[in-house]
Amino acid sequence: MNLAFNERPFSGTTYRPRPEIYLDQEGKTLIVATPWGPREAARKVIDRMNDYLALAREDIEATSPFEKVSCLSTHANRLRIATLLANEMLYREENKSEYRSGVELFAGILEEDEFVWLQLGNPQILLSRQDKKLLPLGSQIDLSFDFSEGGDLLPGLPSQMLGLDSSINLNLNSFRARPGDRVALVSHSHLPESVFSLPGSDLNVDALAKMIATSSPNHAFWVGVLQIGQAEEKAA
Repeated sequence: MNLAFNERPFSGTTYRPRPEIYLDQEGKTLIVATPWGPREAARKVIDRMNDYLALAREDIEATSPFEKVSCLSTHANRLRIATLLANEMLYREENKSEYRSGVELFAGILEEDEFVWLQLGNPQILLSRQDKKLLPLGSQIDLSFDFSEGGDLLPGLPSQMLGLDSSINLNLNSFRARPGDRVALVSHSHLPESVFSLPGSDLNVDALAKMIATSSPNHAFWVGVLQIGQAEEKAA
C-alpha cells in the first residue's frame, strides 16, 4: 500500500503556525512537526528522526540510549526511539536554560498492514474507513480549550510539546490499515461537532476545511488528510 498526503492552512483572525511536513514514500513515513517558535526547530526534529529511522532500516541492531519496549512492534519502537532522540536534541540545544521553542508532533509509519502513529499535542487524529463514521484516534486538550470560558474559544495555545523537558509523555498506538483508509489530521483546539457527521467517502482536505471554517470562521487551523491506498503494481 502506498501513501498520499494533502494539507491546507486556514488563517482566520487568530494565529496558529503552519507545520513542517515530511513524507517519505519509500519508507512510508509521514512526519508533521508544528513549531511554536523558530521554524528551524521543526526542521531539526524531522532531520533527527529521519537520521535514526534511516539507520534503523539499514541496521536492525542499531543501538540507542533508549531501551525498546517489549509490548511494541519493531516499527513502533523505532518511531518511539526516533522521537525520544529528537526530544533530547531539542531540549539540549534550545530549552535547557530557558524556553526558546517547542514542537507539536504527529508521526506515522506504514509497514505491511500495520499503521503505527504517535502524537504529542496537535493535530487531532481521526480515522475514516469505508462505510464507517469518523473515529477519533487521538484527541488533545490544549491550553486554549482548558482556559476558554463560555462559547468563546481562545487563540491556539499548546499544552504538550517536544523539547520542553528531558522526558515526554507520548501518545502511541497502531491499527490494521486497509486500502482506502484515510487519516484526517486537524490542528484545532475544539473540533466542531459537524465534523463527525462527514461521511467517510466525502472526507478530503477541502470538505474538512470548509466545514471547520463555517463553524469557527475566526480561528486559525490546519488540516491534512493521509490516504492509504493500494500498492502500485510493478512492471513485468
